[in-house]
Amino acid sequence: MNTVTNHEKAFISLFNQTARYHHRYQVFEDFISCSVIALQNGLQFCEKREEKYMRIVSRYEKGDMQRMAQLLAHVVNGLEYSPGDFLGSIFMQLDLGDKYRGQFFTPWSVGLMMARLQLGVVEEQFRDKPFITLSEPACGAGCMALAFAWVLREAGYSPHRYLWVSATDIDPLAAGMAYIQLSLIGVPGEVVIGNSLSGERRRVLYTPVHLLENWTYRLQQRMDEAMAIE
Repeated sequence: MNTVTNHEKAFISLFNQTARYHHRYQVFEDFISCSVIALQNGLQFCEKREEKYMRIVSRYEKGDMQRMAQLLAHVVNGLEYSPGDFLGSIFMQLDLGDKYRGQFFTPWSVGLMMARLQLGVVEEQFRDKPFITLSEPACGAGCMALAFAWVLREAGYSPHRYLWVSATDIDPLAAGMAYIQLSLIGVPGEVVIGNSLSGERRRVLYTPVHLLENWTYRLQQRMDEAMAIE
């Protein structure tokens, strides 16, 4: 059994022991919300986010909040030791998808195949540009962006330097899952809660690497260079 499967099984087992007094979907949603806040406030503290975190925590017993921290550790380890859409896979295995809203996430094997086809010979992508960008209008848990990052890393191009992602989803839960995973594997970008078709951007979450590596400046510099050429 490979490492990621071990962590997935451990996550599911622990999750099923956590806060049995709440509906499974609610527990998963709260786990995602708390994890997003922890990642954001670890870099840029916000009192409003902390208040939301405390409201969520107040609905749980202390032991269950400790288990949620352990769940996040399984996500971290699962993503570190093997490529994949860890949270998307967990979500489907827990049967939390809403068939009426079409929440069926892309399998990792499909996402990886599509990334390989789109990137082609990776070295050629950087002959005339310092980095590439990826726009995902319905990102789900971030499978395609994760796959792009893996293919680049596999070819010797670190995603934190060579890839910037704009990932959008209308569902806050899916967007939260994408944010967590992109943040943990070091992909710079924005995760937008909104509607790609209408252009609505209700909330924008910037990954830690986006902020730490000053990607706002890098993107503006590339735009300025493109305008100068025109």
